[in-house]
Amino acid sequence: MVSARVTAYRRCPCGGSYELRPVEVRMQVDSEMVVLTDVPQGACPQCGGRVYKADILEALEVIRCRGAEPHSGAP
Repeated sequence: MVSARVTAYRRCPCGGSYELRPVEVRMQVDSEMVVLTDVPQGACPQCGGRVYKADILEALEVIRCRGAEPHSGAP
């Protein structure tokens, strides 16, 4: 049986297995600090390597870029 902490991440280059860990991500959006909680991250317990799935990175990028968009109703 596979542990619930192991996900479909590929193996780490060091040979270890990534484990799912919910993390906090802080990012600057415009002039405000935004804090996201429970962001899924793969973490290798052997070497400390960290990875995100592509869909998570895309979602983070959308959040970051929305701050650069002009607000609706702006002159």
